[in-house]
Amino acid sequence: MLPLIAIALPTGAARAQVPAKPPQAAPPQPAPQQPNYPAQQPYYPGYAPYTPGQQTPTQQVPQRLDTETPKMRFRPAADPAVPGTAKRPTMVEAASSSSAPGRVQVETPATRQRVTSPSQVEQLVQRSQNSIDFFDLVDDIMDEMAHQLAREDANLVGPMAIKLVRLSSNLRPEFARTLENRLIARLTNSTNVKIAICPECTSVRSRVEDGQWVLTLGAVNGDDLRRIGAKTGVKTFMEVDFTYSPTSNVVWMSAVVYRASDGAVVWSDAYRSDATAAVLLRTGQRIPSRAERVEELERKVSQRPYYGFAMGFGIAQIGYAGQTGDIVGGTISGRFHEKFGENLTSLFGLTLSAFLTGAPNPNQQPQALNSVLMGAYYSYDLSPPNLNRPEVWIYGEGGGMFTGNEGNTFYVESGLDTHLKWRMSLQGGLMYMFHTRFSGQDLGGVGFRLRVGVNW
Repeated sequence: MLPLIAIALPTGAARAQVPAKPPQAAPPQPAPQQPNYPAQQPYYPGYAPYTPGQQTPTQQVPQRLDTETPKMRFRPAADPAVPGTAKRPTMVEAASSSSAPGRVQVETPATRQRVTSPSQVEQLVQRSQNSIDFFDLVDDIMDEMAHQLAREDANLVGPMAIKLVRLSSNLRPEFARTLENRLIARLTNSTNVKIAICPECTSVRSRVEDGQWVLTLGAVNGDDLRRIGAKTGVKTFMEVDFTYSPTSNVVWMSAVVYRASDGAVVWSDAYRSDATAAVLLRTGQRIPSRAERVEELERKVSQRPYYGFAMGFGIAQIGYAGQTGDIVGGTISGRFHEKFGENLTSLFGLTLSAFLTGAPNPNQQPQALNSVLMGAYYSYDLSPPNLNRPEVWIYGEGGGMFTGNEGNTFYVESGLDTHLKWRMSLQGGLMYMFHTRFSGQDLGGVGFRLRVGVNW
């Protein structure tokens, strides 16, 4: 039996022999009680600040993560306004700080009130009445193009295929396909020209040349056009250029039709959206084309005037101091004139008129006043050129009245001449006759003339 030996060890050594227990994590502290609304939610009008032991607000404002702005951590969602309280602002908090200085008050569209003034409402109403949709402009141009192309020989132009549609840089490339389809629909329904689809005109082909990979889009040379024409039976190809100016709301569109066999141009034209027939029907404001402006310039350079003449029928009144009072009679007038100035807004000519009161009668007192009026005439157009509305011209006339042995005098007249479109017009003006003697009494003073005119 082995003897038992007791060995005394120091206390610290004994502890060293016992394996140490791993350090335990601190017990989790209970999370502080949070209010019903987020801690970073600022004070809203109508809410009391939350303190421990105080009853929490009953209305809660949920939060949602702001994924649009990375610098913003949370944004409170829109909450219903409390009746009787002001609208609550929105507070956003930067992700780098959760303290009060890191919160910024912002004004959202929901809280910002926009007051529309009467002038703004009036502008909106006017804009809604006068605005023209972009596609309306496009349809107007395509209608004009189809109208002009319908005048051509359908056997000479067709069958035709649209080879390419070029767009300005401010338009989406996908719009080219939409424009091509709308143009095909217009030409098919409005003209006798046969339209064919050309898939090879927009297809991509690849080949290897001298060790390089080459890609080609559609027909790139005359041989390709002749090959496509012989294969599909297409006689002509059309290329369209489309440009849109958003600042002036004007669309330019040009088209060229050429033969597939030799590339010779068969038909070509260019259009502006503000000069089409549809726009003229809407506004009546006609914009002269470049060819018309050139023709007018050449006419001015060669000194070829714009002549015209007019006839008028009506009544006139001349002041008279006799017992019968002012003399009223019929009048007939003719005018030969010339138009000049920018847009032909000025008119100058010579007039010849007759004033008739009846057949001469020696026993009548006063005598019949049958006289001739000759003078010069000037008129100016006060209205802008318009195809639908009447034009108002202001005129002045001066000359002499010749009656015979007595009653000869001078006169001046001024008034308005309203052209109703296109031949008829209404003329009315005040006339002053210089005083003279006729049948023993004073003749002259303020009178008038009212006429209906026919213009050429």
